Amino acid sequence: MKDITLYSSKLPGTAKLKQINLDLTKYMEEAENLVAQAERAEITDSDSYAKGGDLISIGRTRSKKAEEERTKLVGPFNKLIKFINSAYKLPKERFTDSRTIVETKMLKWKSAEDKKLRAQAELDRKALEAEALERAALEKTEEAQDEVMDQAAEAGVELVKEADVGLQRGTFGSSTGTKKSYSTEVFNTKWFLGALLAHIDNGNSREVNLDALIDFKKVGMNKFAERMYKAGVRKMEGAKFIESEKIRVY
Repeated sequence: MKDITLYSSKLPGTAKLKQINLDLTKYMEEAENLVAQAERAEITDSDSYAKGGDLISIGRTRSKKAEEERTKLVGPFNKLIKFINSAYKLPKERFTDSRTIVETKMLKWKSAEDKKLRAQAELDRKALEAEALERAALEKTEEAQDEVMDQAAEAGVELVKEADVGLQRGTFGSSTGTKKSYSTEVFNTKWFLGALLAHIDNGNSREVNLDALIDFKKVGMNKFAERMYKAGVRKMEGAKFIESEKIRVY
């Protein structure tokens, strides 16, 4: 990486800045003088007409000179700005790389750990069910037996539902969790719209924002994908529903 002093050393010093200030004052005085002449000018004959052209020529020449000086002065500044933008971009990209690298490893571990937790939750759910069957057998009425089994079923569902790594707190004050997002990948529009209409005909009109889906609006498509995925539907004709998970650090 180049040293920033290679660029900053080419910037104007105090003496040069004072000269720039004097030059700017001079240009402004010349410009105001030309404006005053233009305002006083009366174009009444060929001679005054030609003098008007002289005034325009003088203004154009001085304006060009001022622009050349400006371009020359800003060159080193532009190079410095370009260098600074480029120099700071690299560490920013590497900071992002560090997140990407560790995030990939975190998601891989979490996915495997969630599977273990869900498998254990499923075993716990079956154990609850077996225990509920034993308790239900001791009940004297069918209603009491049903209540015992219903309570066990609800508890089992919650066990499986909550079976994931969850929010983890770090030693530097961070809290790490994940956020799930859903999307619809359409690979055949005609098939997808046909399947969608069939889905509506089957009594699912309330969960479908048809306008958003027909226009393929992202928000509507994503909400539909979330409903379908959580209902256990991974695909329909012409499309599939995708669940993605990203690390969220608070």
